[in-house]
Amino acid sequence: MDSISQVIHDCETCAAIKQAKRVKPLWYGGRWSKYKYREAWQIDYITLPQTRQGKRYVLTMVEATTGWLETFPVPHATARNTILGLEKQILWRHGTPERIESDNRTHFKNSLINTWAREHGIEWVYHIPYHAPAAGKVEQCNGLLKTTLKALGGGLSRTGRLI
Repeated sequence: MDSISQVIHDCETCAAIKQAKRVKPLWYGGRWSKYKYREAWQIDYITLPQTRQGKRYVLTMVEATTGWLETFPVPHATARNTILGLEKQILWRHGTPERIESDNRTHFKNSLINTWAREHGIEWVYHIPYHAPAAGKVEQCNGLLKTTLKALGGGLSRTGRLI
């Protein structure tokens, strides 16, 4: 058994593979994270009852390591409102992230967003469509936000309208 271990230990290919596996994610809050703090954000839109100011959508932005939630209510889910929300809630408050993760909807996947992300040096990554676990943190926060608002506001129906 010692000779096999010695051969593997002396093998350059095995050492390179072992070294690549040795790079572990960071430890945050009792679990491993593949990101450093403020390196990546997950974003999504949720629909809520329209406010008196005409805002019906909320851009939700979740920091990938801590789960910190930022929100930005808007009248329409558009690329311009997405950029405005990201600048006001993330860039100005937390600095420029290296990566933003979102779904493939048109307010995230278009030339305006691509140009803006490239100008700011942000890698924009799209999750697997219709696969909630791919966007775990933001989907979890969306559910928590809707549940909390339902409890505080007297209840929301399945369509997001007040009951």
